[in-house]
Amino acid sequence: MAEEKKQKVSNTQLPTESMKVIAESVGILQLPEESCQILSDEVSYRIKEITQDALKFMHHGKRKKLTTSDIDFALKLKNVEPIYGFHTQEFIPFRYASGGGRELYFYEEKEIDLSDIINTPLPRVPLDVCLKAHWLSIEGVQPAIPENPPPASKEQQKLEATEPLKAIKPGQEEDGQLKNKGAGGSPTEGKEKKIPLLEGAPVKLKPRSIHELSVEQQLYYKEITEACVGSCEAKRAEALQSIATDPGLYQMLPRFSTFISEGVRVNVVQNNLALLIYLMRMVKALMDNPTLYLEKYLHELIPAVMTCIVSRQLCLRPDVDNHWALRDFAGRLIAQICKNFSTTTNNIQSRLTKTFTKSWLDDKTPWTTRYGCIAGLAELGHDVIKTLILPRLQIEGERIRAVLEGPVVSNIDKIGADHVQSLLLSHRNCQMALQPLSTARDRGTAKTESSHLSHHRQ
Repeated sequence: MAEEKKQKVSNTQLPTESMKVIAESVGILQLPEESCQILSDEVSYRIKEITQDALKFMHHGKRKKLTTSDIDFALKLKNVEPIYGFHTQEFIPFRYASGGGRELYFYEEKEIDLSDIINTPLPRVPLDVCLKAHWLSIEGVQPAIPENPPPASKEQQKLEATEPLKAIKPGQEEDGQLKNKGAGGSPTEGKEKKIPLLEGAPVKLKPRSIHELSVEQQLYYKEITEACVGSCEAKRAEALQSIATDPGLYQMLPRFSTFISEGVRVNVVQNNLALLIYLMRMVKALMDNPTLYLEKYLHELIPAVMTCIVSRQLCLRPDVDNHWALRDFAGRLIAQICKNFSTTTNNIQSRLTKTFTKSWLDDKTPWTTRYGCIAGLAELGHDVIKTLILPRLQIEGERIRAVLEGPVVSNIDKIGADHVQSLLLSHRNCQMALQPLSTARDRGTAKTESSHLSHHRQ
């Protein structure tokens, strides 16, 4: 019986009488029976198809109740204009009526007595629109008022970045977490009460952090970003000074990091050297702010800075524009990031060193990228120079000689080789690394290695 009932429901079609009624409603009279049958089959098929798609939306939404929005989504999926006027979250009580051999479902609309509306007391007059001013910052200090978000200390930011499960924010404390912190609690009791995870112990999840900006913070973010990449140098200096000193930028830090990352990605493609310099100055200002902890946003900042170091072309005229200064400045930023955030866990410095070395050792690497790799390695300290740069001075000198004294090559390659030679001879860290070698037992080797470069300089 169940199978017969299921088969009966699946084969349900609209009656041909409905097609005739609908045709008559649009002015088509005496529609042939064959046409009614074809229309009935087609409409029934389309309705079933839309219903099946709507059920899919319902199941994906983890719901057991089909809504009108599911039908609209199914219609949009078929590129059909949705039905307007049936957006409700509640059940619409259709009433059933029959007569004359026809069945009808309709929605009963209640009659409204206008006298009741007239006699209803008027609501209270809404208050006038007014503006209320408050201080966002007073001499670099954010006042503790309800309109301003509570500033997070640098220790709290570091705790949230490194150990998010231990970072307890106000209002998130649970009684179960504080039971063993009383005077009567002991470490042994806490260990005995631990339940294995497979036996149903609660799983600690990272708390969801919501970064909501007030209207004042949104205005501040808009003004700061426009000033940093604008044409007025005075406004840019004020904006960078504010970023480097303002203690209330914790909530806006995700926006700033995304702005820098997307800005570098777009302007590298457009070869806009000026904007790339402005964005790197923003990174420098954020790193100089003593109240910000940037480790949670290094996944956006490090690729942006590395792009400005090793990118093949940063400007429209690489033989004229001074993009070498940007690579040097970005190299110093990378060294500062490694100094502040590199640990034995994340291995930031070792990973960046491998990236620089891999690009430098590739013979097909252009001279602009080669310059950036050497500049980045030279900023990472004496140990990196002694281990990676000094052993390759002779090879690099021969490569520079092949470009400067060999057959005619592109002007950009000659300029790049000359800048690489100047970098190896004049960089402060390279000179400091060569000084101990000049007084050691292998002084002659050091002189020989440096002579490969200074010979071309003459």
